Amino acid sequence: MTQKVLIIGGSSGLGRQLATLYASDSARVAVIARRGQLLTELKNQYPSILIRQADMAEPDISSIIGAIIHELGGLDTLIIAASIIHFNPDMKWQYEKETIDVNVAGFTRVLDIAWTYFKSQGKGQIVGISSIAAIRGNKMAPAYHASKSFQHIYLESLRVRAGFEKNNITVTELIPGYMKTEMGKGDRMFWIASVEKAARQAFRAIQARKNIAFITKRWWFVFQIQKHLPFWLYEKLVNRK
Repeated sequence: MTQKVLIIGGSSGLGRQLATLYASDSARVAVIARRGQLLTELKNQYPSILIRQADMAEPDISSIIGAIIHELGGLDTLIIAASIIHFNPDMKWQYEKETIDVNVAGFTRVLDIAWTYFKSQGKGQIVGISSIAAIRGNKMAPAYHASKSFQHIYLESLRVRAGFEKNNITVTELIPGYMKTEMGKGDRMFWIASVEKAARQAFRAIQARKNIAFITKRWWFVFQIQKHLPFWLYEKLVNRK
């Protein structure tokens, strides 16, 4: 049976690469994203991919998702790749609010839509792309790091609930480190992976229906080290000149 996949935020970066991998694997793919020009380029490359221009923070995202699921003829996997980051040294509320609107409110709304749909059909897979940023705070992008922590815990909460309800919904979290994408900015970056390599690992993790996958795998070590660092040492490291 042909796999049906919807990717939110699939016009660039890891989401786009996943869309091309699924399309090349003969899946039925739909992509919702904000940037129309990039969507058109994706459609020209893979004519079979369904596209819709929309922001997942929009109030009517529920009807947009419902319509494209209908056009797909159902849904097996929903991947949330959409995200926003603002480096905000001046702590401008506009930037913090934009981050929260997309990474927290929009993310949660889409998960709620997917959860309700998959529960009604008795099966499905939700995939959320969080970040290594989920583990600790950051002085330059506080809302982004906090939003990724929210995503990490929310996905875990849904996974716990799925086990409690025994509802056959798989919840997969992809935790990327640094990648060569538009969002991959900042100093002191290391272990930077190509988006192609990251997508191949992500694709395999999704297909294997893993609970959590670090992209690339070596970022598991960074996650564990940062998680257990006492605050005084973490603060000293991130604030060093």
